[in-house]
Amino acid sequence: MRSRFRDWRPLLFIVLGGGAVLASHYLLHTCGDAGHMVQTAGGGMMPMRCHWSERAFQGVGALVALIGLFAYVFPDSVRGLSLAVAGAGVLMINIPVWLVPTCAMQGMVCNLSFKPGALLIGGITVLAGLLGTVRFEALIPTGVGRRAV
Repeated sequence: MRSRFRDWRPLLFIVLGGGAVLASHYLLHTCGDAGHMVQTAGGGMMPMRCHWSERAFQGVGALVALIGLFAYVFPDSVRGLSLAVAGAGVLMINIPVWLVPTCAMQGMVCNLSFKPGALLIGGITVLAGLLGTVRFEALIPTGVGRRAV
């Protein structure tokens, strides 16, 4: 059984997930933050689809943080949960590009702020998840040399 306090992966996943939620809310702006709204057929105003892209991104970020919490509680399953974090990172990349895409106007706030930031955070999350699957074993300091095989 691995020690909870020596494994860095759960803490990294919690920080990445929480950072994704906070960054998408406070740093990565969407069109709704800039005052752009869509008028419905009934005359009402509602947020543009980049607003829903931001909400979906925040949901996946919260999922990454929750996976980090599970990895902390169940330290034997960290390598498998790291693959789940890598999959959530792929989902983070696909949200503003394909699943809930931002608008087609390249000069809008969502395409200048939210989309590049979401792609960057998603890429970092994928790399952290893949790095978490690698097993790092310390060399035994008792003088035993490495095997040739």
